[in-house]
Amino acid sequence: MNTKVKKLSQLSATAISGNDISSSCLYVSALAIIYAGQYAWISLLMVGAVLFLYRKIYGEVVGALPLNGGAYNALLNTTSKTMASLAATLTLLSYMVAEEKDKKWLH
Repeated sequence: MNTKVKKLSQLSATAISGNDISSSCLYVSALAIIYAGQYAWISLLMVGAVLFLYRKIYGEVVGALPLNGGAYNALLNTTSKTMASLAATLTLLSYMVAEEKDKKWLH
């Protein structure tokens, strides 16, 4: 069988990636505002400063592991499969708990 795999164009891939990144930032911002109130900008500024310091490390990990589940893939390549699976499980639980808190906040 000779099937041709259809790939995204550069514009489509950039749009999807940008949407994913910006939605993550807005999601975290909303959670910070819920808990920190008017002082959320201070916590977000601190997070931004820490992320700025680690930008080269994140760039290296993303460049080496351009797959979904970045935390899982990074841990899988640097620790045991058990630790990577535990981190993936905790990440999913974190998403579910945060979603439930958002639902309660919005209703």
